[in-house]
Amino acid sequence: MCGRYILTSPIDMLRSMFDLDVLHAIPPRYNIAPRQPVLVIRQGEQGTKELAAVEWGLVPEWKKEKGDKPLINARIETVIEKPSFRSSIKRRRCLVPMNGWYEWKLEHGIRRPYWIKPTNGEVAAFAGIWTVWHGPAGEFWLETMAILTAPTSGSMKSLHHRRPLVVAKGAYNRWLEPHDPLPRGFLDSFDWVLEHAFEWQKVSLKVNSVHYEGAGCLQPAEDDRQTTLF
Repeated sequence: MCGRYILTSPIDMLRSMFDLDVLHAIPPRYNIAPRQPVLVIRQGEQGTKELAAVEWGLVPEWKKEKGDKPLINARIETVIEKPSFRSSIKRRRCLVPMNGWYEWKLEHGIRRPYWIKPTNGEVAAFAGIWTVWHGPAGEFWLETMAILTAPTSGSMKSLHHRRPLVVAKGAYNRWLEPHDPLPRGFLDSFDWVLEHAFEWQKVSLKVNSVHYEGAGCLQPAEDDRQTTLF
């Protein structure tokens, strides 16, 4: 599951890690939430990588109304068969750059946020899919995305039974290359980053509010001083 994440790496690191030709700076974001504009890396028309801003919460291209419940995640077990995702998983895959994500545990009656981050401290990338929604009469041009998830199997299961899939650095180009039809076993055999490559720590209750986006989200939990934003 992934319902919030962060992206704080400077543009120089993104350029280097993803082989991007981007000049403008990108402000750090500590509490990225669904329905917000987010950055993705996808294959451009000339086959090169491009950085694009889309909305988090996939709206299927065939849907007449946008709806109130965005599809923020797509299960790897069903993404190939689901009508909402099966076109995008073949032709519109993307990388979602991030410096970690949040999960919550109920502890002593309080939903406590945990920041899950790469142990090497580098920027990483979720496996994402995207599409374009034009509305019932073709009056819109809205690009949206969802993040792929899979069951947890190790110690991360103590936080949540599912986790977002993270693409290994050497597999970025393979993930972005479109295939129609998708090669047999493509998802099952893909090079995903394993759970032991991540660590987590309890952080501030400030994360619980989507309206708070400052660096205070990453304060150690001890700094909460028994306060809550509810």
